[in-house]
Amino acid sequence: MRRTVVESLFRKVNPGYRHRYEVYNELVSGELSSDKVWVDVGCGCNENVAVYGTKTKLAVGLDAMIHPELANAPFIQASLRSIPLRSGCADIVTLRMVVEHLEKIPGDFEEIERILKPGGKMVVLTTNSLSPLVFFPGLLPYRLKEGLIRKTFHTAAEDVFPTFHRCNTPGAMKNGIGELRLSTLQFLEQVPLSSPGLTMVFGGWYIIARLPFLAQLRSTMLAVFEKRN
Repeated sequence: MRRTVVESLFRKVNPGYRHRYEVYNELVSGELSSDKVWVDVGCGCNENVAVYGTKTKLAVGLDAMIHPELANAPFIQASLRSIPLRSGCADIVTLRMVVEHLEKIPGDFEEIERILKPGGKMVVLTTNSLSPLVFFPGLLPYRLKEGLIRKTFHTAAEDVFPTFHRCNTPGAMKNGIGELRLSTLQFLEQVPLSSPGLTMVFGGWYIIARLPFLAQLRSTMLAVFEKRN
């Protein structure tokens, strides 16, 4: 797809900018190998398993909302609270833009802990509620916030869900979740490049948040947790 003039200009001014999904996909891909089992929780249409699953011994997507016939790779329609996989079967579990929607922490992670092998990893990409770009929109009524998300990120209505941000601060990540302990934590910034106005607002904050002492106020966190042995 050809870049818009706005995107081309932004990337010229900020050559180091990378979309959060680029960074996330690179990290996940680097964790996969032919001897590993990977479970992608909240996989949506399962595009990541379709793209990267061939690098693994077994890769499967899991989502409660997507019907199996819409998935284009190995897929299980199931709830996060009841994962139909045996205990200790997974080397890596990933959650891309899922954690912000979980209401009961650490309960919602119990099944992930169960299916992970000792020493297994959980990779989380989620929003950072300390960021002003996340905190202030979170104060809006849900319907207004839903419309803002759909317009900003060109998201379909059925793909927008309520957010709770129960585990969405750097401090919460560093405290760990049950038997899962934080290994690495990166702070990323997301800039919508489809609209000049949005690019100016988000791009301005991207430039400001590049200052090291403001890193923990960037809008996205990419965390890797390890299960205790």
